[in-house]
Amino acid sequence: MKFNNRNVHLGSNVHIGKNVRIGDNTTIYDNVIVGDNSIIANDCVIGEPQHAYYSQEDYTNPETVIGADSFIRSHAIIYAGCTFGKGLNTGHRITVREGAVFGTNCLISTLVDIQGNATFGNYCRLYSNVHICEFSKLGNHVFVYPYTIFTNDSRPPSNNYVGPTVGDYTIIAVHSVLLPGVNIGSNCLIGANSVVSRDVPGFSFAVGSPAKVTRDIREIGSKEKEGSQYPWMYNFERGMPWQGVGFDAWSKQQINSNAS
Repeated sequence: MKFNNRNVHLGSNVHIGKNVRIGDNTTIYDNVIVGDNSIIANDCVIGEPQHAYYSQEDYTNPETVIGADSFIRSHAIIYAGCTFGKGLNTGHRITVREGAVFGTNCLISTLVDIQGNATFGNYCRLYSNVHICEFSKLGNHVFVYPYTIFTNDSRPPSNNYVGPTVGDYTIIAVHSVLLPGVNIGSNCLIGANSVVSRDVPGFSFAVGSPAKVTRDIREIGSKEKEGSQYPWMYNFERGMPWQGVGFDAWSKQQINSNAS
């Protein structure tokens, strides 16, 4: 696309980094930071004011941070008070409400709805039409496949919201529903069309409605080679930080860098 700088509105105290490109008809509200080498496509809203903006004369927009090397596609709406690490990549028509915190290199695909005050680790992937409720917590390298819903109100309607928690390297397959407060451990696989109503320990394959643990995921074979398909990090590397070096070697590098 061409960047013509037509009808681009920048609020006050906006900091735009080096080599940032902004598409037509995009609005960036007050107190937004956009990191270097980022692309914000046409018809986006960054730093959308929170509800108090419409009723409080002294309202101040909370700071919103878009990390360096991010790519935000058209018609995205990101509310004020969100923080994204470097390498954010989005689809079209996403909505991220206030208070969401993302790590680095996360993917938010088309029509994802994030209801704010949720936390995400590094390299999370949220595929199309995923709904993430408030107070959800996702670890690093969590993949959530299309039409999955996270819920947080166990006695609706109420004022007691508790979102699900998902551990590192866990995969949530399509059309799954996570009920309020469930805790899914690391290295789990939740099968398609599952309703997770109770905690799932690490390294579990759980499936069904309600979801039940059927086996250790390390017992699930690989079609590509002999041995297990899981943990998946040994069989998939595209776009991951261990691409080209292997998961074990990358993990050792992380341990050594953290120790130094």
